[in-house]
Amino acid sequence: MVIISVDLGKARTGLAISDKTGFLASPLCMIEEKSPTKLLSKVADAVIDNKAELIVVGLPKNMDGSEGDSAKNAREF
Repeated sequence: MVIISVDLGKARTGLAISDKTGFLASPLCMIEEKSPTKLLSKVADAVIDNKAELIVVGLPKNMDGSEGDSAKNAREF
């Protein structure tokens, strides 16, 4: 199963892709986009182009384990 992971950022979002076994992951691309709608569209394009079957979005947490603005943005995405 091919998995794409999304590491959301305020200015740049990184994508990584797994091999078909789901064992190894490699960087796929970096997307420079601040508009959530355009970013979602570009991520969807990458998912379709690479025939990914699963998307994983990273959930950043603060050092104390709590969730801040970045985690809220990831959940909304």
